Amino acid sequence: MKKQKQNPSIRNLIPASLQRVFGDFDFNEIIQKGFSYMLIRGIGLISSYAFTVYVTKTFGASIFGLFSIAVSIFMIMSIVGKLGLDMHLVKYFSIETNLNDVGLFYRTILKSLIVASLISWMIFIFRFEIAENVFENPKPGFVPYLNWILLSIPLWSITLICSSVSRAQKNIKWFSFISLVSRFVFSLLALYVLLNINHAPIEVAKAHFYGVLITAVLALAHTAYNLKVFRLTSQTNSWQFLNKSLPMMLSSSVLILLGWMDTFVMGVYETDSNVGIYNVCVKVATFTTFTLLAINSILAPKIAKCFYENEVEKYKRLIRFSTKLNFIVSSIVIALILIFNKPILKIFGDEFVSGTMILIILCLGQMINSFSGSVGVILQMIGKQMVHQNFVLMALAINLVLTLALTPLYGGIGAAVATVIGMAFWNLGCAIYLKRKLNITSYFNPFKF
Repeated sequence: MKKQKQNPSIRNLIPASLQRVFGDFDFNEIIQKGFSYMLIRGIGLISSYAFTVYVTKTFGASIFGLFSIAVSIFMIMSIVGKLGLDMHLVKYFSIETNLNDVGLFYRTILKSLIVASLISWMIFIFRFEIAENVFENPKPGFVPYLNWILLSIPLWSITLICSSVSRAQKNIKWFSFISLVSRFVFSLLALYVLLNINHAPIEVAKAHFYGVLITAVLALAHTAYNLKVFRLTSQTNSWQFLNKSLPMMLSSSVLILLGWMDTFVMGVYETDSNVGIYNVCVKVATFTTFTLLAINSILAPKIAKCFYENEVEKYKRLIRFSTKLNFIVSSIVIALILIFNKPILKIFGDEFVSGTMILIILCLGQMINSFSGSVGVILQMIGKQMVHQNFVLMALAINLVLTLALTPLYGGIGAAVATVIGMAFWNLGCAIYLKRKLNITSYFNPFKF
């Protein structure tokens, strides 16, 4: 009897807005599964930073700089190799009636493996020319790192496609582990073992390869087990499916270019040590995106499903809620990084404290990203991938021009400014388009629930 008397009074103490949040199934799912994602993402970030600290403390900023340039090629080429199939598979398999179309998955995997392998082979042929002619100061020591990175590209493309099936099925924990944690955890373990056998800088690239290899095997085995059967026949024309995926591939490629082009251009004009310092600043700044990534992991299939079922008001409401949640949490994280920037950078080594201003600029860019909301996911899940592609292409052009102009003059600060301007154009431009053309509020609005 006491509980029955207390419940109404306790409920009255909870604001009406929070009662709506916790009483809504979709809001609850975003919070609960997003929180699970954040916990797993946190493990991934810790592993990533541990790997970075291990390398920088053992070999210094210069070796980490060479490795970072190689990883920038790995990230860009892996995205090209997966052909945009991962995002399209999320959209396709979010519809329950399509889950039996197992053959489409295996056909897309095969296509991605062939394309990614060809990309790696072409870069391998010209590896010495790249090391000698692309950089302002030739980097012959870059070639051994590149060799191991090229082996990883097809494996990572496969991993991303496999993880997309788990994401579509809302298996967020496994999706998070495979796409964000596994590579760094196994790379860190491999690095520890390899350095105890042979204390040489090249073991860093080898460890990364073994981490990707183990992750790819786990991802493929898990997906095959869940799909239960193996067949290559499909009710969907895989070439037409690929054709619809290519705009998503182009958008994803450009976004990765936006994220990694500054590191690569830094490698062209700056010393390996400065590249290492810049890349650490990027890693710390991107810590602020973990909330957005967590929300997007569950938001993408929900929007795709609502759009397919023509539940417009429902996905608009989900977008407003997710943006507000992301902006509040991200703002707190950014504030903490800005307050404790020097102690954070000092974790990687005393020489990294010189990147303080770079870190501050990049954090401001992430603030704009957080304010704008999940614009890329929204546009791609409602069939506006071409619009998204056009915005990111324009952002890439702006970023490329500014990076090439500012980096030789101002080094890491110039690269950071160019990156933030490109990021702001893409995010704010997409947010304005969504509002004006589709009446979708993706950006943070404290006065609208």
